[in-house]
Amino acid sequence: MYRRTMLRTGGALAAAAYAAPALSQSGKWPSREITLINPNAPGASTDLTARIVAQALEKRLNATVIVKNVVGGAGALGPSTLAAATPDGHTMGLVAISSHITVPNMMDVKYDPWKAFDVLGQVASLRYGIGVRTESPIKSIEELIAQGKQKLLTYSSNNVTNVVAMFQLAKLSGAKFRWVVFQGGVESVTAAIGGHVDAVIQTVAEMKPQIEAGKLRFLASAATERWPDYPDVKTLRELGFNAVTNGPFGYAFPAGVDPAIRQRMESALADVMADKAVQTQISNLGIVPTYRNGADYAAFLKQIEGELVPILRETGMSKKKAA
Repeated sequence: MYRRTMLRTGGALAAAAYAAPALSQSGKWPSREITLINPNAPGASTDLTARIVAQALEKRLNATVIVKNVVGGAGALGPSTLAAATPDGHTMGLVAISSHITVPNMMDVKYDPWKAFDVLGQVASLRYGIGVRTESPIKSIEELIAQGKQKLLTYSSNNVTNVVAMFQLAKLSGAKFRWVVFQGGVESVTAAIGGHVDAVIQTVAEMKPQIEAGKLRFLASAATERWPDYPDVKTLRELGFNAVTNGPFGYAFPAGVDPAIRQRMESALADVMADKAVQTQISNLGIVPTYRNGADYAAFLKQIEGELVPILRETGMSKKKAA
């Protein structure tokens, strides 16, 4: 539970001088609509979740919350835009493994992921899976690996965070896979069912409609658990391959927001995520509603950094250091 910040009388003059402007500024907040930056395309899992959260926040903050899709830069544009925003509490945005770990370790960005954001909390975890078009001769992960040992296979996805399990699978099995990048998750699934790539690794929201339509064959869950909608489809780990893609995501302000405003937003986000209706809406997308407060979520991302950076280096995906 959050502890609301209490202003104490009798403190030092300097402390009172600091608190007064904070009270004044936070008392006017929110004074206009709030923009929630999402770095993925409309219709993606994070986009759909953002719209659920935004609608719920509107009721608690009595302000309009607009989801703005800022797509591009291989995932860097969204967090870069958030980091550069005015820290007045009217701009927030998605922060995840991509914003804090993969993107900064793969390319030069104009922000320090551990200093540029005031993290507000985690809201969900994505489930990933591997699929092929139904006309494909590949009917299992074992067959995917067997073919990958005979020739180079391609697979699609829209974000480097998604594809960790495929890199791990290649290393563990000796198969050869090449990642083909697409702007959005829906496009990456469309490429697979169209036969433009051999396979796809993507989330439930993007894959399930095509699985249900009979256009995509679901081979394995790349998450830590099976998908509830397809309980008979095993995880990669259950199939004997210690490969998994983690997909936590949440929200942050740009660094420097008034602490009183940040506290109010953190409390509002905590209330939203305790709402059973919100949890149900997120679950219906095939996403796991997972709440951590700001401090705990930042610490969780830091933990994942220690696990993921060595993989990026080992696979040659991390940027080269200057000589």
